[in-house]
Amino acid sequence: MRVVVLNAGSATVKAGLVDVDTRRAKVLGRGSGEVAADAERAEAFRAALAESGALEDSAAGNHGVGAVGHRVVHGGRTYTEPVRIDAGVESAIEALVKLAPQHNPPALEGIRLARELFPDAPAVAVFDTAFHAGRAPESLHYALPVDLAESFGFFRYGFHGIAHTSLVESLAALEGLSIREVNAVTLQLGAGCSACAVAEGRSIETSMGYSPLEGLVMATRSGDVDPAVVLELLDRGRSAAEIRDLLTGRSGLAGLAGDADLRKVLQAEAAGEERARLAVALFVRRIVSTVGAYLTLLDGQGSLVFGGGIGTHSAEIRARVVAGLGAWNLTLDRGRNEAHRRGRISAPGSRPIYVFDTDEERVIARNVHDLLVRSDGSD
Repeated sequence: MRVVVLNAGSATVKAGLVDVDTRRAKVLGRGSGEVAADAERAEAFRAALAESGALEDSAAGNHGVGAVGHRVVHGGRTYTEPVRIDAGVESAIEALVKLAPQHNPPALEGIRLARELFPDAPAVAVFDTAFHAGRAPESLHYALPVDLAESFGFFRYGFHGIAHTSLVESLAALEGLSIREVNAVTLQLGAGCSACAVAEGRSIETSMGYSPLEGLVMATRSGDVDPAVVLELLDRGRSAAEIRDLLTGRSGLAGLAGDADLRKVLQAEAAGEERARLAVALFVRRIVSTVGAYLTLLDGQGSLVFGGGIGTHSAEIRARVVAGLGAWNLTLDRGRNEAHRRGRISAPGSRPIYVFDTDEERVIARNVHDLLVRSDGSD
């Protein structure tokens, strides 16, 4: 089965064409692009699809495209596994926009565009929240009144689940392990950033919560903030919409350093800019403190895995994070780290450290294939 994958991030659009069966998933083509404004997203989708080769397969008819898989960031408590998209599912995804305002709207745009481009191919939603759905109640809950949490859905859902799945699978494949043998802290560091504690292949804790705003410092998102800050802003006349825009679009690296691009922030730090120095230091400190806590939850066991645009491409950030974790016997092989070599980059005698490309498209395609095979026996 050939599966077209559409993956809309907060600042990027990705597309993939994947040939998948019960044994393997082979990526035939990929396309991607950055999105500077919402108005450009449809064209970015089309360009990414064309680059991946998916539109050529579309022209060949259903023999070319067997299904379309969509990354959807928020599935709430309802969707804890992949599901065929129908009108009800689409409405539910739209109802969750308020919890993932930077992500669910682009996903919906991709779903509607794909329906136009691939009208005969079944569409499947694969949810970022699903990987984290089996966590213990003490990880899923906030210390809020239980009836209030149940009524409003105030739970720590967790996100980037597809990316963390990819990192777990990459580690298992490299070391010849089964998924259930993987214990690790995985770091998905990009425009959005999250950490995950993985025990026996399962998520047991993660840094994002009710929305993708919680946790680590990100490109334009604040990460953890005392709720009293929000209350004070409300008392001072700011609207909920203004505060949402502040915390999701004008905070993080952008708010601290004046630029959301970590590469530029590192350059500004090297030039002596104090705001940039603070931004990088806070970015790294949040990661270090989170990884240390998660290694404790793993009873001191487990590897450290870097992924995402920053995690994969920034040797400097990897070095600073690992330098802050010396108490956990983490030491980089400097040459491997600076060469951006995929795989193991730890020094001899260190707890294992890895860096991998995050391959969400392959994970999504396999989920789509498995769902359709279970439901109607197609292959």
